Amino acid sequence: MAKRGRRQPSEPKPFFWISLQGKSKPQKDEPVPHDRFSGWSGRIELEIEVCSDYLYVGSGNFDLFPLQGKDQARYTFARRNGHLVIPGTGIKGVVRSVVEAISNSCVLLSAREERGPGSHRPCNDPDNLCPACRLFGTTGYRGRVHFSDAVPVGNAETTTIKIADLWRPKRFEGRKFYQTKAFQPQDMRPQKNYRFLEVVPKGTRFRTTLFFENATTAEMGLLVRALGLALHMNKEGTVVYAFPLKIGGAKPRCLGSVYFHPKKIQVLSVTGANLFQSLLTGGDYQGTKQMLEWLADKSLVDQEAWAEFREKAKPQTGVPCPKEVY
Repeated sequence: MAKRGRRQPSEPKPFFWISLQGKSKPQKDEPVPHDRFSGWSGRIELEIEVCSDYLYVGSGNFDLFPLQGKDQARYTFARRNGHLVIPGTGIKGVVRSVVEAISNSCVLLSAREERGPGSHRPCNDPDNLCPACRLFGTTGYRGRVHFSDAVPVGNAETTTIKIADLWRPKRFEGRKFYQTKAFQPQDMRPQKNYRFLEVVPKGTRFRTTLFFENATTAEMGLLVRALGLALHMNKEGTVVYAFPLKIGGAKPRCLGSVYFHPKKIQVLSVTGANLFQSLLTGGDYQGTKQMLEWLADKSLVDQEAWAEFREKAKPQTGVPCPKEVY
């Protein structure tokens, strides 16, 4: 009788956990009111650069594309008025998830199968919120951070790729994030348990605007870090890209890694007679020095989680991403 072949070992999964084991409860406080200006208000114009092989932001729709002489269905990229777009709400959710991790905030969203510790349940008192809920909002409290929809810089061309189907995670070990690894192409023949996606390739750029209201210096330091920016460890006065963030769908296939490039900072003068003029002009232009001031404040940062996230989120572009169903 022939022996069964030995089962091939599964490919390493492209995600990491920021553990909640042993973490203290989030430090909660009364949020900033919306009835007056205080602290920092303004906007940061950003460019989003795709640094993974592809980016896919799903529209929830399908279209047909020609393949081997026949029409095949594919999941399409999100559009607004016929043009490619990354919804601002999706960008906000991604940045918020990093803020939650590096500030020891509550776990706002989790799948039904994922049971986090009771110490980090979502905030339910709008007068007593964790750092992330104070900044991004929750039930009963409007957030003070918003992103515009991101639109392409120049002409953005799409292409079609094939990936294996994706399944829900079945375990919970903390806050889950996906790594940046190399996409493994599939052959393009139609196949059960595989799907086609409309994607944009590496190097594609989008532009968006981050609006912030009544933020403290500590909150701005937290927010800028969650964009993947940090102070250089050895060169004083230098801002570096610490890690890419993951946007859109098919993250288990290592799609969606992006860098946020700050292009312009405008800050409102919220005191004295300059407020009205500042509102009309959109605020005073600020340079890198302003970002250095924000990053210098670490009072809301969980240093252990920040160091762990920064190390685990580094790109591993020479490491292949799993390509089979898992």
